[in-house]
Amino acid sequence: MGLAPAVPLSAAIAEHLAATEGQHGLYAEIVAADPRLTFAVETLIREHAELRRAMHRAIAGMSEKQLAELTRRLDRHCQRGNDLVYEAYSVDIGGEN
Repeated sequence: MGLAPAVPLSAAIAEHLAATEGQHGLYAEIVAADPRLTFAVETLIREHAELRRAMHRAIAGMSEKQLAELTRRLDRHCQRGNDLVYEAYSVDIGGEN
């Protein structure tokens, strides 16, 4: 396994971090719209730090088992992010019987 798979993955993670973190990122927007979601946002930001550390390790030197675990972690993180966005922006109009 060479370096090639690591480059697109690293770029994708960097793009995700740029879009979600920071003063004008998605997470700031979510917390401003619904402060009760602050803990969920903070959890995702902590996961970002863990994922950054994993990316700084030599992915090319990871075993298939280690890469599979990293993939599972990324999948779980993405699902939690999707759930957060759904919770932040879903609107209950009510009045349905």
